[in-house]
Amino acid sequence: MEDLAKYLLKYAFDHGISCALIRREQSYQSVALPDKKLIVINQNSKNKFELPFIIGHEIGHIINGDVNGAFYCGKPINSEERLADLYSLNLIYEYVSNQFDTFDEPIQFIQRYGIPERMFKDAVELFEQKNDLVF
Repeated sequence: MEDLAKYLLKYAFDHGISCALIRREQSYQSVALPDKKLIVINQNSKNKFELPFIIGHEIGHIINGDVNGAFYCGKPINSEERLADLYSLNLIYEYVSNQFDTFDEPIQFIQRYGIPERMFKDAVELFEQKNDLVF
């Protein structure tokens, strides 16, 4: 997971996005500040296993052109949050593919890479689009 986080942070830098890695209380949510092209990631979040997904999600807000600051809440409460979730899913899938990591089922993919279970149907669709389903 550390390699994935490094990949995502490098991806952000390569796209002109600054990253601030902080350690605050667990309730402090990571945030994207599009007007500053900055993401702030709380490394002490409640679910550390989801940190790479959160990084990708916050990158997604900026790449998608969202204009308002967006705190990561862990739920797709509006279309911008949903699109940021999908951006992160696709970004992690791209990383996994480049590592030649393979899975028999999308559930293995989301469990191994800290992708929230709410993204399972989206992972299935992604695997179908890429013709990467075995079952």
